[in-house]
Amino acid sequence: MCGALSSNRVAADDNPMKLMSIAMKPIGHPPFPLERIEKMTMLMGGEGYLK
Repeated sequence: MCGALSSNRVAADDNPMKLMSIAMKPIGHPPFPLERIEKMTMLMGGEGYLK
């Protein structure tokens, strides 16, 4: 099913560093350039600047 999320338990032999790298990937590589966040905020009706 497209867009569905599922989860599995962490196994005892899973590499904790690899699990953390997978979990942090969206934070380290957002789907849009951070430099454009103010412009995107304005386009969505916000004030366009971060406080």
